[in-house]
Amino acid sequence: MKKAVVIIPYKDEDKKKLTDFAEGKCEFVFLNKKTQHEEYLSAIKDANLIIGEPNNNDFQYCENLEMVQSSSSGVNYYVEGGKFPEGAKLCCMTGVYGNVIAEHLLGMLLSICRRIPEYRNQQNESKWKILRFDKPLDGSTVLIIGAGDIGTTLAKWMRPMVGKIIGIRRTKRDFPEFFDEMETLEKLDEKLPEADFVISVLPQTPETTGLFDEQRLRLMKDDAVFVNGGRGSLIDQEALIKVMSEGKFFGVGLDVTVPEPLPEESPLWKQERLLITPHAAGNSCSLESPLERKIRDFILKNTLRWLDGEEPENVIDFKIGYKKNL
Repeated sequence: MKKAVVIIPYKDEDKKKLTDFAEGKCEFVFLNKKTQHEEYLSAIKDANLIIGEPNNNDFQYCENLEMVQSSSSGVNYYVEGGKFPEGAKLCCMTGVYGNVIAEHLLGMLLSICRRIPEYRNQQNESKWKILRFDKPLDGSTVLIIGAGDIGTTLAKWMRPMVGKIIGIRRTKRDFPEFFDEMETLEKLDEKLPEADFVISVLPQTPETTGLFDEQRLRLMKDDAVFVNGGRGSLIDQEALIKVMSEGKFFGVGLDVTVPEPLPEESPLWKQERLLITPHAAGNSCSLESPLERKIRDFILKNTLRWLDGEEPENVIDFKIGYKKNL
């Protein structure tokens, strides 16, 4: 019988559902924050499957590991860690977070456009003053860099609000009706000057790290709004501070930074027109939320595929740094 260790929070009803569906095929061990480290190491030693996010250093204790099912869509921590067991599969949660992350990034963008953070600052001072010159979406051009699940959801929701939507993908393929154009990364420099709004949701890979250097930041319109919800490593933060201090951008929204947490002394905190959230787009939902339901349903489905000897979904290709067949 296979053995699975679950190291993310699970409600009792979800535990029962998982164990019932896998009855006779797999024994499940559910751990929590109160689990002693020795008990944890003993559990993962014999585990064939780990559900959750083990530490890279813990893999040295795994003797029978076949698969790790992460609850995150971004797993570069393991891809770059160099300690993931050879021959084991790593599965991410791509395709589950589309709605909740898109909601957050769209909220950031609209808040910047309507200058909501500035009004909140005025409220703290009991000040009543209309701030002129908002940034309108009507008739604008939006560039979405990373036209997968999250990017496509953003395009769908923004379609009635804007004039043109351009998608950028790492690989060429047909695109949904919500986009007017779809290009690959090779066309990024050509498309950046066209956009009034630039939204990046790319994962971290060797190809995307440092993608937004000073040259590319300057390619954008001086009054563009730039929002990054992919990984902080995509942006040269020193270059961002430099160009913003010169007056570049109507506003910038960052849900991700390097490092995380962002140190108190980072000059990013002091930048005017910069809205920062603490990597909260996909990490602020309770166990009762629709997102958590989707996560649990995906874990159940993928676990059963693994137990039945089928190829799991969202298996990571370590050579390219993201899931296969994108």
